[in-house]
Amino acid sequence: MGFFERMFGTRSAQSSQQAKERLLTVLVHDRVKLTPDMMEQMKAELAAVIARYIGSVDPAEVEVTLLRGEAHDHLKADVPLPRSRG
Repeated sequence: MGFFERMFGTRSAQSSQQAKERLLTVLVHDRVKLTPDMMEQMKAELAAVIARYIGSVDPAEVEVTLLRGEAHDHLKADVPLPRSRG
């Protein structure tokens, strides 16, 4: 039984952890009141502002996520920046 528990027990623990993280993400989005459309608009606007200072930024590559912290929720933006040639 140890073999099957290791094989399937870890998998279900990972699945439950992923489900828990997804639920927390939904709760944070609900608490902050950001719809998916608003998140997409925010991504596009962030890309436009950053492009003014750095150069071209592809809005499709920008990732904006809301994270649940202990005391505060956090907005995290991951923006890939083009490397300068030269």
